[in-house]
This record gives sequence, structure tokens and C-alpha cells, in this order.
Amino acid sequence: MQAAAAAERGRVERELARLAAREREVAAELAALQATRADLEHQRQVLNHFAYDDEPTGSSGNGGRRLRVLPAAGSTAPDGTTALRGARIRETAVRVLASHTRPDVPVHYRDWFELLTAQGFIPAGKDPLATFLTQVGRSPVVQRTTTSGTYVLDLDFPMRARERLARLARELSEAEELSPSVTVEEIAAARERRAQLDMEMHETERQLEEALRSLGDVDG
Repeated sequence: MQAAAAAERGRVERELARLAAREREVAAELAALQATRADLEHQRQVLNHFAYDDEPTGSSGNGGRRLRVLPAAGSTAPDGTTALRGARIRETAVRVLASHTRPDVPVHYRDWFELLTAQGFIPAGKDPLATFLTQVGRSPVVQRTTTSGTYVLDLDFPMRARERLARLARELSEAEELSPSVTVEEIAAARERRAQLDMEMHETERQLEEALRSLGDVDG
């Protein structure tokens, strides 16, 4: 009887391990789907700006001047304009806005884009304005307002991110503490919790690093 129970326990443990591995795979797939959906939702918002804006696409409130597309990130054109790609677009845009206006005042995306280009920067790509909108929407320190087409900088984000990291660290420490009588189910649950906390900490650290590069240590 004891041998049969031991064999059955081994089977249960193997099945639990298989299920835990599958749960990790499903969690990763879900995270990827959610990220893709969020990106598509933001792209739809960007397209809505152009579909329902009274101003012609690409005018940027500058009398219809068409912006020249620059080919490479960080390259400088003969006129001194510097092309940006990816995270450099949103980080530079935040620094420019924070240094030239009151950061807590909402700004229309066209005014913000004009301010960026006036400082000699332009997003590289076929449609610089659309690229700009997509990138600033991904910044952890940029928030949309209730007014269509306007954004505001979230100066409190670094402070909240630090507090979140401290809380996650405490929770991770607690998840690593297992009682002497821990069960197989509790071990599997603790392992999954630690993996989730590690992922949340990594993302929060990434966002905090970008926030500090964009804003500086605003909250001391």
C-alpha cells in the first residue's frame, strides 16, 4: 500500500510540474498577446487622430510644410536636423517638453511635435508625426488627457515606481519563505508567484530607468 501511494505521489508531482511549466508558457503567450493588443489599440488611436482631425495630415500647424524623412537614427542632415528612432524619440521629446514648458500643463500633440522639430529633431520614418505619436504613447511618463489629442507629463511616476519596486521586493522575500511542512501544491504556487514578481520587477525597473533618462531625478 505504501509503495502504491509513493508511486501515485510521484505521478502527481510530475503532473504538477508539467502543469506549472504549461502555466508559464500560457502566461508568456498571454503577456505577448496583451502587448500586441495594446500596441494595436494605440495605433488605432493614432490613426483616429488623422482620420478625424480637421487639419490635413502632416501639416503640423505649419502652413502645410512637408517634413523631409531622414533615414537613420542619430544621423544629422546638412541642415543640422537629427533623426531619432525608437525610445530615443520619446525620451528626447519628453526632455524637450519638460525644459521648454510647464511639465504639468497639457499640450496638444501637434504643438509638442512642432516644439521637437524646432529643436532640430525629427522621428525617422515615412510619417514622422505618426511615429512620434506612437512613441510618446509608450512613454511611462506620458499620459493622455480627457481632451482629444492632448498629453501631460506624469512627474510623479518615478516616485510611484520606486514605491512599487520596494513593495515587490517585500512580496518576493515573503514568497521565498517556505514552511518546513510545505506541500507540493504550495511549492508550485510559490514558484509561480516568484516568477510573476520577477517579471513585474523587471518591467518596473525598465520603466523607471526610462523615466529617469527622460525626466531626471524629479522627486529627489
